[in-house]
Amino acid sequence: MKLKLKKYKEQLSSWPEKGYHIMAQYDDERIIVYQSYRKEIGEFAVKNQYFGGSFSLTRMTWIKPNFLWMMFRNGWGKKEGQESVLAIHLKLTAFRKYLENSVRERSI
Repeated sequence: MKLKLKKYKEQLSSWPEKGYHIMAQYDDERIIVYQSYRKEIGEFAVKNQYFGGSFSLTRMTWIKPNFLWMMFRNGWGKKEGQESVLAIHLKLTAFRKYLENSVRERSI
């Protein structure tokens, strides 16, 4: 899936004004999410087009559907262990399962 770019001011009018929404690029089969990794994990994934090397399935992780949100959360790639940001194409069915099993923070 190729990323579709649109100026912020052009897309603002089509965004929902209320409620909870996931703003992401997706098609009928995939959704693009972003994830931060240590430099060596990111370099391995880019070179080989799969996760391996020092990547671990037991590590808890956060994915974000918005690139700028990810960049803000990882300190613009400056936080230790979060220097590489990858765009990951997930199956939409898998993403929906992740949402079903997720926990949403609530304000007290």
